[in-house]
Amino acid sequence: MFERYTEKARRVIFFARYEASVFGSPCIETEHLLLGLLREDKALANKFTLPAEAIRKQIEQHTTVREKTSTSVDLPLSHECKRVLAFAAEEAERLNHKHIHTDHLLLGMLREERCFAANLLQERRLRLMEVREEIARSNAKLQGSSAPPEDMLLADAASWLWDFLTARQKQGGITVAARPTVGSHNPDFAVWAGLIANHDGETLERADQEGPLTPQTEIALIKVRIRFLIDRLENAIANHEFEKAKSYSEEERKERENLRLKLEQHQIQDEEPASPLLCIEFVRKESLSDLQTHVDSYLTAGVEQVWLLDPANKKAYTTTLADGLREFKGQILQAKSLELPLNELFS
Repeated sequence: MFERYTEKARRVIFFARYEASVFGSPCIETEHLLLGLLREDKALANKFTLPAEAIRKQIEQHTTVREKTSTSVDLPLSHECKRVLAFAAEEAERLNHKHIHTDHLLLGMLREERCFAANLLQERRLRLMEVREEIARSNAKLQGSSAPPEDMLLADAASWLWDFLTARQKQGGITVAARPTVGSHNPDFAVWAGLIANHDGETLERADQEGPLTPQTEIALIKVRIRFLIDRLENAIANHEFEKAKSYSEEERKERENLRLKLEQHQIQDEEPASPLLCIEFVRKESLSDLQTHVDSYLTAGVEQVWLLDPANKKAYTTTLADGLREFKGQILQAKSLELPLNELFS
């Protein structure tokens, strides 16, 4: 059934199946598909200003949560969900696309206009014709691009950097996340420092053990632990490892309760995620001035340093509140526990 689906679109279906099991639903509904889309394609969600947490809360308020369905049970698609997928296939054909992408799934939800997912999208002023035109424009730009080598350079650099950061994380001292929400934007990568993980990455604790933990540090560790579990949860779902996903989901629930109790105990109102030490973003088609709003958002959220990497021109820029934006002239970027060799990144 899913032969024409891209890998990202298939992952949306897998996430939707998991969301349905969490809500104890006997079938996969359109709102589960929407949650799956928001999990998998954060760039698409940001493009159309779809706040994942706010939408999830609305769905939770609207839904009678039953006992979790076993992840070994094969959940069917609801009739509305089947129509959404059929509409998505039609939208792909309308755009002369061989494969069904995540944006086609979004259009499919809008076409099933009386379903819950469509209602949530319409509340956020998404209209079928406008979204269809915007997706068509974006695809036309991609197809008409005269500089695919730049895109390939960027993709290769991003892949190398992800492998480098995750390998560095296993050594201890940093925790890494791809496309997290920091401030009002999503950097390509974010790095938290001062934390270590055991051999299988399951336990996070402060690397510097001198003296008792302050309440703020305790809370920061719990928040990073939650983010770490969410990453593990999403990877497990993507690999169809639903029993593992169930375990991570339960751990995440416990950590969120632990966070709530700590905030209550110390009378701390701030429930924002712990700010990373470093945000890393690649320079794409935007100018550096266009990226400044992203940078400002990260620094305002408490990030100490931002790196902007430009593989096409083999340049790197650093930004801090104290020094502003500067082109980096050295060979190794440094941020506390992390050193990044630019000659390897840009090779």
